[in-house]
Amino acid sequence: MKKRYIILLFVIGMIVLSAVPFLSPVRPFIQLPGEVWPGTKDWPFIGTVLGGMTNTFASALFAWLIVIILAVTLRAGSRTADEVPTGFYNLFEMLIEGAYNFAENIAGPKVKDFFPWFMSFILIILITNWMGLIPGWDSIGFWEFKPHFFAEQEIDAIEDRLAAAEIDGEGAVAAYVAELEDRFHIDVHLEDGHLSHETEEEILHELEHEIDEENKGDLRVGSLLIRKSNATDVEPEEDDKGRPVGYSKDAADWTIVPIFRPGATDLNYTLAFALIAMVMVQYYGFKYLGARDYLSKFFPFIGKGFGQQVAKNPIKAIDPIVGFLELISEISKIISFAFRLLGNLFAGMVLLFVMAFLLPIANMAFFGLEFFVGLIQAAVFGLLMLIFMVSATESHAHGDDDHH
Repeated sequence: MKKRYIILLFVIGMIVLSAVPFLSPVRPFIQLPGEVWPGTKDWPFIGTVLGGMTNTFASALFAWLIVIILAVTLRAGSRTADEVPTGFYNLFEMLIEGAYNFAENIAGPKVKDFFPWFMSFILIILITNWMGLIPGWDSIGFWEFKPHFFAEQEIDAIEDRLAAAEIDGEGAVAAYVAELEDRFHIDVHLEDGHLSHETEEEILHELEHEIDEENKGDLRVGSLLIRKSNATDVEPEEDDKGRPVGYSKDAADWTIVPIFRPGATDLNYTLAFALIAMVMVQYYGFKYLGARDYLSKFFPFIGKGFGQQVAKNPIKAIDPIVGFLELISEISKIISFAFRLLGNLFAGMVLLFVMAFLLPIANMAFFGLEFFVGLIQAAVFGLLMLIFMVSATESHAHGDDDHH
């Protein structure tokens, strides 16, 4: 059978499956921060220091693993390559050579310093972006009881209010404790300014019960993943105090925490890359110009002969103001880097989720769009970093002459 007929049958099958009500995709539970894997908050270091393993962090680690495997494999292949290399090694060599020539046209002789950063950032970000297009990548995961998730958020808010009350004095703490006791009808005990373990568990159960009654869930669990039915015929079991102790998986209050989620959909990931990029920009600025010449871009009055320049040309007196604006611009580049990548990738993920819910067959077109968005965003990040590095290493006075 010809390939076009196979593709046609595949498309028809997707349309048919989309029309079957109980097979329609569920509405996703979308949140901006990376979701923590259930049960990882107690892990050594990851749980105690990082607060648990997030799916975006796991995705970033996986991307790094792929890059390391590529580097090791291609390094070994370079030692045994024939005079005319073939296969994947040949393809990657062409890509690296093309990227190097492109970077050299921008950076000139400095490309030897800048290219490793330029190419490494593009590869890591590109792989992370494209991971989200793998079927099941951000839809296969752990079941999580949503009332428990919201209750944990409320516990964190209570701890924050306790910390604020402690600053105001013992009276404020006592008043807030009384408020908690009146709300939850329990005896609240504190340990070192925090809720005791027993009190926290009691409040957690009460909050879960409150949130469960609101029926905030989107999914229910059965043999298949089914849309929320708002069914309330299955009630959780309760203990002798009326607190829920177990929840049926038929209740419409469960969702999926994906095992992996594209790293760039988490601000922590994009901000980390933005900080590293701008730190290296400053490093190369100091390396090529020296501390005094580089800082004189932002504080012209510390440069050589600034007073004489102002005497000859009074308009130079506004240079400190311009330098201050440039300093603000350097800081704002971090924000621009981080939010540009985050916004585009997170919006793309939400777009694919929503289209899968409304009209699954439409995702065939949007997958192609997101493929190029992932490529373009990785290239834009690397290109801007390269341009900023080149700009940082050029003096205001004679940068153009040095470059040429």
